Amino acid sequence: MTDQSVLAGFEHRTNPLVHAVDHAGAMHLTRDRLLIPLIASVCQGVQAPITAQTEAILAAGIDPQVMLEVVYQLTPVVGTLRVAQALPAIQQVFTDQHVTLTAATPDQAPGFGEQTQAELYGTEIKQLLQDLPDGAGDFIPAALTNHFFNDYYRYGVLSVKDRERYELLALITLNVAFQIKAHARGSLKAGNTESELVWSAIQLLPYIGFPLVINSVRVIHDAATALAE
Repeated sequence: MTDQSVLAGFEHRTNPLVHAVDHAGAMHLTRDRLLIPLIASVCQGVQAPITAQTEAILAAGIDPQVMLEVVYQLTPVVGTLRVAQALPAIQQVFTDQHVTLTAATPDQAPGFGEQTQAELYGTEIKQLLQDLPDGAGDFIPAALTNHFFNDYYRYGVLSVKDRERYELLALITLNVAFQIKAHARGSLKAGNTESELVWSAIQLLPYIGFPLVINSVRVIHDAATALAE
């Protein structure tokens, strides 16, 4: 059996799910759902699909600056290494398709991210870490506020609603239960509907599997139910 036939056999098994998810997602989400496979690739450190995913995003007419902002914002979630290794493939597609970008500039006040964090999450992390030694309990929450929120949310390329939804999908991909629960609630408070979040999570099925998606949509549903009470 050749390598090609092995891949063909794999695709024969997996393509039906990919197509089913794409078809169902198209009925419930906007074309921005095409950004979700790219989020999964970057968060898992998988580079091979990124070229095709970037091409599909551009072909759908999604603003390349929006796509780039989505990838940049994954940095405080997955770290600099995974984001940096994804960027050359994206840049190559931009170069091949003669995509030109204007450098994004902040269009919100310096404290906008901190204000957003307070509105959506309060002081949850600061309280959680307050008993760490040698100032660590102060450093981590301050770094979270400054980097996760202030360094990204000031850029109006993405709305707070969109940022919260994409971050939640990244956290689902990483399977971090505490953060998924917190950000499911935060995403809903930011204006995402339960349906948007559930169907966005479903778009991850081919890339992260059923267990993580099933667990996460249950968390999203529970958060929506609690907020509605």
